Amino acid sequence: GGMAAFYASKKEEVHSDNFPLSDPLLNAISTPSQRAVIKYFLIVSALMLLQIILGVITAHYGVEGDAFYGIPVSEILPYSITRTWHTQLGIFWIATAWLATGLYIAPAVSGYEPKGQKLGVDILFGALLVVVLGSMFGQWLSVQHILPDDAWFLFGHSGYEYIDLGRFFQIALLVGLLLWLYLMVRAIKPALKKNDDQKPILTLFLISSIAIALFYFAALMYGKHTNLAIAEFWRWWVVHLWVEGFFEVFATVVISFLFVRLQLLNVKTAGQAVVLSATIFLSGGIIGTLHHLYFSGTPVFVLALGSVFSALEVVPLVFVGYEAWENIRLSRAKEWVQKYKWPIYFFVSVAFWKLVGAGLFGFMINPPIALYYMQGL
Repeated sequence: GGMAAFYASKKEEVHSDNFPLSDPLLNAISTPSQRAVIKYFLIVSALMLLQIILGVITAHYGVEGDAFYGIPVSEILPYSITRTWHTQLGIFWIATAWLATGLYIAPAVSGYEPKGQKLGVDILFGALLVVVLGSMFGQWLSVQHILPDDAWFLFGHSGYEYIDLGRFFQIALLVGLLLWLYLMVRAIKPALKKNDDQKPILTLFLISSIAIALFYFAALMYGKHTNLAIAEFWRWWVVHLWVEGFFEVFATVVISFLFVRLQLLNVKTAGQAVVLSATIFLSGGIIGTLHHLYFSGTPVFVLALGSVFSALEVVPLVFVGYEAWENIRLSRAKEWVQKYKWPIYFFVSVAFWKLVGAGLFGFMINPPIALYYMQGL
């Protein structure tokens, strides 16, 4: 409550008093590494489309059992594969989109393109393709019982939802994330050395980047014969903290930086607001992870603590909804801002549906009594 009151009291100070008469980014020239990032977003679109198609097939299996409108596709794509790919592709395209966003934003933040940055972007792109396609093929081989018994854990299907890919591909993904972190640090390091008003935003940008890369280590903390309770504990470190925690902070920083570059927000006070928003996100998100540990042998009070804080994640989502309204107001500030109306409308729509889905519906299933009977996660 105290953070919410302070957040609200500072909001009026964030906006720039004098909006620019013309687009500050009108004469901006994209760097070679930024142009190389475009192919990432093409892959994101393809993965999203494939996820939708696999979701349709998986859902239809509930009607026909083993066919899709009479076509016996389950002989090639059994239910266990379509469902695995459907859930895993969600992680892949979301992660790829954020990695690409970071690679594009980093040179814009510092105004500096390190030597060899484009080569690093291209190498990382190839590595991501190997992980995505290789892990999917390995899972198919595993489910079809083609892989030998001693190879399924390394190259096949591990059986843990959202981190189903084999250990070899998990390690390869982690190496790719570390390469991404290296590319991010070398690009924004010159801007951090300036020690100007945008340092708070840049610092949080760097911290969230480090967390995104390093927290995937949690996926390697279980082995082939690890007890299920321990494996579940580490799995939710990845699913909840990695996806629902640090990506949220990363998104907040990126959106704030965009409006700062457009000179629609004051850089100093926007940095303070971003730090406070991230504090609210993580204070609920980190403790809220505990509500997933129903089958991990945790005490009842830990589950209760986790479920309460997870339910309170609606608080920062309300702030996101408020930010959406502010974004609409900013989009009408000057005529030239209308060129950015579709990205702004996208931010608004994401904030709205997060508020409805993760906020309202998430609150309904996360209080302790509802969590105990409905989820049991």
